[in-house]
Amino acid sequence: MEKAAEIYKKLAENAVKSIESDKYDLLIAIDSHEKSHEFKNWLGDYEFIAQTTGDLGRKMQNAFEYAFERGYTNCIITGSDIPELDSEMISEGFSALADSDAVLGKAFDGGYYLVGMSGPSKEYSIFSNMIWSIDTVLIETLKRLETRDKSVALLKELGDIDTVDDLMKFGDRFV
Repeated sequence: MEKAAEIYKKLAENAVKSIESDKYDLLIAIDSHEKSHEFKNWLGDYEFIAQTTGDLGRKMQNAFEYAFERGYTNCIITGSDIPELDSEMISEGFSALADSDAVLGKAFDGGYYLVGMSGPSKEYSIFSNMIWSIDTVLIETLKRLETRDKSVALLKELGDIDTVDDLMKFGDRFV
């Protein structure tokens, strides 16, 4: 457990450092808002929001709702387990939302490492009743968006870290 926490810490620090930019605001979802002071001391002075309970889809929906209720016109969500993600790819995602209703970053494992929506075209139902962590999540999400006549842009394919084998692909950078 201690080693897993150490790896998570390194991944989270890498994510914040790699994607922060003055081109967009960075909101960080955490498990409990009561811990926001600890997270500020650790990661910096960002806006921390509490994740809701429920599955990954419910947590993503909550993050989108939070951003759009605060007046953001576009929102991108990503995890902290994508070592090669950087601010240029986030900016590319925001640029894609100028012409598309949604943007997805394809993951090598059949899922996605990034999902973005434009405010006017938000479609939270794509997250409902989804079976997560299987190799058809991206395909299912694309089908759901297509049936709702939503346009989608795809970003380049990247790897995320879900398993020890995934972690080892990045060498000893996080171990």
